[in-house]
Amino acid sequence: MYNVYNVYNLSEKPLPKRILKTATVTARLAPKLEKQLLSYAELRGQTKSKAVEGILERYLDYENWASKGIREAIAAADRGELIPHDEAVRQIRADIARRKRERRKAA
Repeated sequence: MYNVYNVYNLSEKPLPKRILKTATVTARLAPKLEKQLLSYAELRGQTKSKAVEGILERYLDYENWASKGIREAIAAADRGELIPHDEAVRQIRADIARRKRERRKAA
């Protein structure tokens, strides 16, 4: 692995060192999952710790986004903001057709 600090410091001026506060988390993993993690980390040139941090960040970003959307949809339904099934299907089909047209145009 390259030392990014030395490789990209073209100005010869010392770059400020970023001090990141981190927390230690301990988790037990099944042997199969540990092998997958090691393989993933090696492929990406990362430590297990960095790999886990990236995986958790992406997973939690998605889960928080999805959970927020679900909560908003439930609140809308509770307010009676619903559409009939037939209208929902029509909107979905229209969206699929639009995306197909966009793909054909881009190709």
